Amino acid sequence: MMKNAFAIGLLIIIGSSAWSQIPKDTNRYYTLSEAKNAFVDTIYAIDLYKEGLTEVPKELEQFKNLKGLKLTKNKLEELPEFFSNFNQLEFLYIDKNKFTHFPPEIFHLSSLLYLDISRNKIGSIPAGIKNLTNLKYLDVWDNRFTKIDESFAELQQLEFIDFRGTTFAVSFVEKWTLAFPNTAVEFDNPCSCLD
Repeated sequence: MMKNAFAIGLLIIIGSSAWSQIPKDTNRYYTLSEAKNAFVDTIYAIDLYKEGLTEVPKELEQFKNLKGLKLTKNKLEELPEFFSNFNQLEFLYIDKNKFTHFPPEIFHLSSLLYLDISRNKIGSIPAGIKNLTNLKYLDVWDNRFTKIDESFAELQQLEFIDFRGTTFAVSFVEKWTLAFPNTAVEFDNPCSCLD
């Protein structure tokens, strides 16, 4: 019940009406075993939180109508190719895994509204990020960023970005805060170090 309240509350925060368009009995997150025992087209959200996964289960590929997917707190280092086919996915939680780079499959998810890729070991935000033209909320907290592609500034529809957990130079913080004048951008206190 708490998971449903969080998902609904989050949609209100980012101003999306998409969740309200899903029938009330289908807006809950299912475990994979529950989902496998249901009619595939009726599953809109799957929760694989803390399952000890080192790879995304192949069975997930059959759920083409997914709007929400939680893969939080696993041991994932990459996403499978079929992930690019989740063209209806709006909410993706891949935080607390072992990613060292943005999985390129994410950049095909044009319906994505919310991406939590926090608490990984990602060093850069590549040019592919500009493909996420519907993204409203980006949580990249506690990664290891040293580089952000200039095309990131094209995502002016973003409403919130969380860069906390990494210490950046003052000039870096100023640059990206100015690049998103209508976006809430969170940083830790910048250091006075050189870029």
